[in-house]
Amino acid sequence: MAIPVGRPNFEAGAERLPLYGARVTAFAAYAAALLTGVALVGPALRGDDATAVGAPTSQRQMVEVRSGDTLGSLAAAHGVSLARLVALNPGVGPFGPAPGQTVRVR
Repeated sequence: MAIPVGRPNFEAGAERLPLYGARVTAFAAYAAALLTGVALVGPALRGDDATAVGAPTSQRQMVEVRSGDTLGSLAAAHGVSLARLVALNPGVGPFGPAPGQTVRVR
């Protein structure tokens, strides 16, 4: 059976075929969201992540920002992704950290 493409035929007596494209797209979006959520939350639930609740403070590393430092340069210097650095420092403003401010890198 061929998969219908285009507008469905709703005339009287016509066979009503399901819209497979919309259903497949919706399922793919749901699966992608579910897998993304598991990937983000899984390590914290297992306790593998230093940001997990109750993680010892010895695993956390703080760095004082110097003049000219940006989040990108701090991420590169400490071997962490920019997205991870932003997630670890929710209080940092949109223009980056100010000199003298302490930033968490691990």
